[in-house]
Amino acid sequence: MNAIEEKIAPDMLQSYLHSRGWTSIASGPVSQLWIPGGGQSSEVLVPTRGDASDFQKRLRILLSDLVEFERRDVKAIESDIASIYLDVTNLRAAHPSAIDDSIPLQAGYELFASAHKILVASAAATIRRQGHFRNMPLRAREHAKNVRLGHTKRGSYVIPILSQARAPELVYEPNQEHIDLEIEETLFDRRVAATMSRALGTLQKMVSADRSPTASEMSDSIGEGVSRELCRAVGSVIKSDAVAEMDISFAWSDVTSPPSGATELVHFEKESEPLVKMVSEYLMRVPQVRQHVVYGVITELKRRPDENTGRVGLESLIDGRRKVVWMDLGIDSYHLAVRCHDSGTPVVVRGFLDNAPGRVATMDPTEFGPDVSLVSQKLP
Repeated sequence: MNAIEEKIAPDMLQSYLHSRGWTSIASGPVSQLWIPGGGQSSEVLVPTRGDASDFQKRLRILLSDLVEFERRDVKAIESDIASIYLDVTNLRAAHPSAIDDSIPLQAGYELFASAHKILVASAAATIRRQGHFRNMPLRAREHAKNVRLGHTKRGSYVIPILSQARAPELVYEPNQEHIDLEIEETLFDRRVAATMSRALGTLQKMVSADRSPTASEMSDSIGEGVSRELCRAVGSVIKSDAVAEMDISFAWSDVTSPPSGATELVHFEKESEPLVKMVSEYLMRVPQVRQHVVYGVITELKRRPDENTGRVGLESLIDGRRKVVWMDLGIDSYHLAVRCHDSGTPVVVRGFLDNAPGRVATMDPTEFGPDVSLVSQKLP
């Protein structure tokens, strides 16, 4: 048994097969029978009890079957299974004078510090949209402690940030009555990565144009997750004399589709640093408007036939607890909420949250729809 095999759990096996078109056709107390899609003639037995005494033996048999079916090396398959829940964000700093994929110590320090700041700023924007944060939300700071770094990679100097991902279709069910608190905590990782991608993509567009960004563009960027803290994190790297450019790429887990609207690669050159600074200073001066972002599933629907609005209850994870947030939606958004409820589609709401202790939580929404960090905009 090698180190990678020790990390493989039954749910990883199921997610890996599901992502490659396999389907479970029979299930027992300790195993499942899966067949591939596309009418191919094959079947594999998947162990489902990680605590079973013969789990490792059954795992090796399954890996052998997959090697024969996929015509790939066992180590490659093991690695793909072990990383099936991982989104990877690669931060790369480069300079023409870099030697042997190295950069000066100070530039490396700035890159690692920037990675932490970008992550915290993205986590904060996943919770609240605002131009700047005097105090980062506790959950954003805690998130940075849980996300892991992979080994540095070749290519000037590359830092991989590893975060968790889950397949929504394996998590949510039609007409779901409650969220799973443990899974919701895990899904926060993917939501942060999606926010980071969209926010950095928005910032790149503003500072890469032939003109300076307008006040309207900078204000609108807050809704996409751009903040002063994010700008300062990017600027601290590209202003370094030892760095000519920085890019950030996103490799999304195979277990689920990439977030809708996410950017695969963003690129910042040294020449863009004055514009990044300009955006940062504007977001510090702009009047502060705080909008909360709430994720979860629709559990309550109330509307009379003659009304043009409907009352919706969204169960979410707030401050570590399961809570139903009530809101009034216009007729179109209400019908969308019904479809999300019926199909088991997670949703996201942005707006003004009233969550006073001891009172029913309510929200005045400014934006409502499917959680595009997990699913596409298109519903069944």
